Amino acid sequence: MGKLGVSSSPAGYQGGVGIAFPVPGVRLIRLLDVAVVVWLVAWVVLALLVGREVRDLRQLSDTVIVAGVAVEETGDLVDSLGSVPLVGGQVGEVADRVRAAGRSAQASGRDSRDSTHNLSILLALSIGLIPTLPLLGLYAPLRVTWTREVRAVRRALAAGSADPVLQEFLARRAVHTLPYQELRAVSADPFGDLEAGRFDALAERELERLGLRRRAVPVPVEAGKRSV
Repeated sequence: MGKLGVSSSPAGYQGGVGIAFPVPGVRLIRLLDVAVVVWLVAWVVLALLVGREVRDLRQLSDTVIVAGVAVEETGDLVDSLGSVPLVGGQVGEVADRVRAAGRSAQASGRDSRDSTHNLSILLALSIGLIPTLPLLGLYAPLRVTWTREVRAVRRALAAGSADPVLQEFLARRAVHTLPYQELRAVSADPFGDLEAGRFDALAERELERLGLRRRAVPVPVEAGKRSV
């Protein structure tokens, strides 16, 4: 019985090669940042406008209060006619009803003004928060994870860009994250490159995805003399 061929993939890749799941790069992250900010600002502005328009409806309540005061004063004026013979008793009853109507109008106006004020606040909060909180809940974890990853790699680069562990990490990260077409554009045999320790091209592509660059390392003077 013939022996089955053994894959030449590096350790960790035997048993089948998984398809890389594309992750966002720096351009997409920046685009998402702009989109999220525009979305948030748009809804907050709309919420403020709606809240202000509803709050302005308090003017109607103020008009009702003023009308109620006028009606109450009219009742007082009618009550002053109570001393007129023959009609005094009837005028007094009418004046009481007029004053009661005026007080009721004033109470309704005050209640509606308070209700309008509370409604303006509730509408502004609802319009501003309901469309934005779910988006923030979905985007914030992605943004925080991205920021932590970039900061960690940046610190590692600052500590020493020639770190072989960092170089291999970036290369393997590129194999796991880059879409197929982009991965093949970097290397014709990415898994073979990993196995052979050829990490430079893949690592540089991963740094490009993160929006990072290596700092130029000055050539030592002694090395320069030897090359002459």
